[in-house]
Amino acid sequence: MSELAAAAQDVWVTARRGLLRGRREPRLLVLPLLQPVLFMLLFGVVLSGVVAVPGVASYPGFLAPGLLVQAVAITAGLAAVGVAQDVRGGVVDRFRTLPVPASAVLFGRTAADLVRIAMTAAVAAATGVIAGWRVHSGPAAAAAGFLLVLTFGYAVTWLSVVVGLSVRGPGAARVLVPVCLIPLTFVSNVLAPPDTMPSWLRPLAEANPVSVVVTALRLLWGNEPAGSGATPPSAYPLALTWIAAALLLAIPLALHRYRRAPAP
Repeated sequence: MSELAAAAQDVWVTARRGLLRGRREPRLLVLPLLQPVLFMLLFGVVLSGVVAVPGVASYPGFLAPGLLVQAVAITAGLAAVGVAQDVRGGVVDRFRTLPVPASAVLFGRTAADLVRIAMTAAVAAATGVIAGWRVHSGPAAAAAGFLLVLTFGYAVTWLSVVVGLSVRGPGAARVLVPVCLIPLTFVSNVLAPPDTMPSWLRPLAEANPVSVVVTALRLLWGNEPAGSGATPPSAYPLALTWIAAALLLAIPLALHRYRRAPAP
């Protein structure tokens, strides 16, 4: 067997382990799947009558791309908890005693997480469609948007792996991930345009990578408020730049932390 085939087999084995583990711990999948449903019910249905966004005819149609990105980010963040559990349980130590490269273990792990991210994205999109959201720019734009969402989720997964390999245990990961992701997803344009926010908060919301990705999606799918001033030439490359920067930073750092992860 060639080295490439052996590496591919190692990636598949670790990815399969991650997927089987998700079946044994259904809460890791059920809670992320419920989150976009509950948020759409609360913000898109219950509060839609009292929420007015300038230039938006349908608030659920404006909200759905943002909740999709938020749900994907939260699902990806759960990778930190799983990795921390592997470190604390000695799984990482056992892998390091085997002739399995660190890259195969981590790429297999993130591949399994990507499957869960895709499931969350599908549920979030279906919830949006039920609430009235539609893609107004054709199948190609719809596919490109979902590809952007999955790539963003994959980048967040690698950042989460770094966190999981750096904290002292699963408890710390469970606390740290919400502390980072909740402000990141709410101080953004997920629920409302930055123009409606206080002047001191607006720059933070506009520079937020979540806002950049959500803006690119809304422009791609025809859901951006009229007169927002955002244009595709500025939104798409900036979103891809954020994603590429996160991957270029997180992948080498995760491999380094994996090799030096402390014993349980």
